Amino acid sequence: MGSSSKNIEQAQECCYLEWMSLQSQRIPELKQLLAQRRSHGDEDNDNKLRELTGKIIGDFKNYAAKRADLAHRCSSNYYAPTWNSPLENALIWMGGCRPSSIFRLVYALCGSQTEIRVTQFLRNIDGYESS
Repeated sequence: MGSSSKNIEQAQECCYLEWMSLQSQRIPELKQLLAQRRSHGDEDNDNKLRELTGKIIGDFKNYAAKRADLAHRCSSNYYAPTWNSPLENALIWMGGCRPSSIFRLVYALCGSQTEIRVTQFLRNIDGYESS
């Protein structure tokens, strides 16, 4: 089981590094297009900026999808990746990305029905019949 966990951790780290590599390739291109836009302001440049922005957003969507897929196998690294430094994890936490935020979101989306269903679920586990 330890080996499987380590493999998932490595896959998550690889996914992150791949995304960061894509970002490091896109940033100089983005800076160049923005500099050209400031100096020239042509419409062709705006189209290139839209395309590049679409690619960057697509890269992030792919990263998020891969990360979500890997989170199904090991969710603890989703909130505090082991490849992050303690400072990065602290900044993530201070920035509001806490596990409790997920529970609050689910509760807000599901409303008070969540509390009723949890109570019913717990009663079924304890052997009580739900009425």
